Amino acid sequence: MNGRQAAAEIAAKLKEAQVFSPEYEAGEIILEVCKNHPLQVFEVTAEQKKAIDAITAERVKGRPLQYIFGKWEFYGYEFFVGEGVLIPRPETELLVDIAVKNLDKDSVMLDLCSGSGCIPIACAKETGCRAYAVELYDKAFSYLEKNIAHNNADVTAVKGDALDSTHFDGITFDAVFSNPPYLTAEEMQELQREVRYEPETALYGGEDGLDFYRRLFTLWRPRLRDGGIFAVEVGDNQAQQVKKLMEEAGFTAEIILDLQGIARVVCGRRAEMCV
Repeated sequence: MNGRQAAAEIAAKLKEAQVFSPEYEAGEIILEVCKNHPLQVFEVTAEQKKAIDAITAERVKGRPLQYIFGKWEFYGYEFFVGEGVLIPRPETELLVDIAVKNLDKDSVMLDLCSGSGCIPIACAKETGCRAYAVELYDKAFSYLEKNIAHNNADVTAVKGDALDSTHFDGITFDAVFSNPPYLTAEEMQELQREVRYEPETALYGGEDGLDFYRRLFTLWRPRLRDGGIFAVEVGDNQAQQVKKLMEEAGFTAEIILDLQGIARVVCGRRAEMCV
């Protein structure tokens, strides 16, 4: 069996299991196991076929591909992931884009609800800034520490609550970022089966999904230097409400669209727009 045939077989099984992007995931499985793209010409060994079948069987059951691999890419960097930590997603890379435009080697940033650490690690690597990452839960914190070491990033992991600013008495920041829990109660009931594997603590943002936003901006604004930015990812149809909350807390705020044209990030600054 060659790579193309193996990919077609995987895709057929994933499609039958109603996986959202069967062809894409089939290609990722082939690439992970065989270290070749399925469109390249190569033969799949018996050992590779066994590994492919094992991964496909797990994926058919609904387990996220990222957890099966134990790692995933974000902004060109590799991150270890598994049960207990949120999977890095492409739309979150918008926050790193903002950091690249606004921070440099003399900047200090803070990431709240940090999880795997994908945001602060990518920001530190891309801009040379010094970063702090706050994460409360044990499993996620272990991934945070592991990913900092794996990427050799200038990030300090702080085990604590994002709604407690006393960890940083005497410290001010040029930027604060967060991808907090923002799913509503209704959305939690309608989760895709893959997402149900991810920790509820990283997903559920209260009845209307806005619990964290109501507290984050006011709580952390005093920790921002003059002209500092506060950027957060938001859920579908939340951007206008989050923008209002940010403005009420004393920021000039704007909404940033993702590549699909969805309002995905709200970014605020004390004095001017951040992009």
